[in-house]
Amino acid sequence: MKATQQSQIESCKNNGAGFVYALVEITDKATAEQVTFADPDFIKRNKVAYIGESSNPYERFSKHRSTKSRKIGMVIFDETNSDFPVPEVQMKENLAMYNHALAHGELPKWNKGALTFAGA
Repeated sequence: MKATQQSQIESCKNNGAGFVYALVEITDKATAEQVTFADPDFIKRNKVAYIGESSNPYERFSKHRSTKSRKIGMVIFDETNSDFPVPEVQMKENLAMYNHALAHGELPKWNKGALTFAGA
């Protein structure tokens, strides 16, 4: 049976884990099938539009589709594996943005707040 986007969202609720993902621009309108998995080096080899973190990537993907673009794919490339998932996923998200900047000379275009100390 093919999983629906809603069933994927429900399966991630209260999972206690964190996932780091990249949004990539695609040519066609996105569907739930545009959520894929890759290794942590994905962001070094590919220029992406956004790097983020979520405990429910399928739900987050559906929200991004309505606010950022209907023509995006989501690539989950890292996840937490410690007893401290929130600080771990935040650290992994920041490290991914840093590694992307080192590899491509700039941050992803939708990570605008990454260059300010607004949250510090």
